[in-house]
Amino acid sequence: MKIKSITFSPQEPKLKIIKNVFVYISEKHEQIIVTPFYKEPNQGYRYSQEECEVLKIDSSYDLIGEAIKRNIQKFDIKEYDAKRSSKKDGYTAFHVSKEKSMRGFEKNYTLIDVSGLTDRNNTFRIQTRLGFINRLEITSTISAHCDNAELGKLVMKMFNSEIVERK
Repeated sequence: MKIKSITFSPQEPKLKIIKNVFVYISEKHEQIIVTPFYKEPNQGYRYSQEECEVLKIDSSYDLIGEAIKRNIQKFDIKEYDAKRSSKKDGYTAFHVSKEKSMRGFEKNYTLIDVSGLTDRNNTFRIQTRLGFINRLEITSTISAHCDNAELGKLVMKMFNSEIVERK
């Protein structure tokens, strides 16, 4: 008797999108802002959603990782509302921050981008650009199915990276 070989392939997602959130961290203001995004279907650009999640900087790694995963699942496709401000000060993270100017926001908050590595979003790519002379970028990856504490610890480790110029 001959048995046919059956191969299974996973279903293709209807829309292939890479989800992402921005995580802004400030030691000065002792807060973490997690900002989910929308993707504009016609133009393809991303813009921040109306609601951000704000945590204390001394929150547990588990709580930080949970907030990141929860907000990355809020990623959605939505047409851009022309009534929203397109200027930099239209960012919702800036409005929930404790800064009075965009310049102060950019100076006192470190941006960490957490996004899917592929359109399946099974792996997160975490990257940050440190505000030093040569604008060094640090990138790491982690499974999207990792413990919340592992994700939170990796994000905070990247934030706390100390890279100095050597003479």
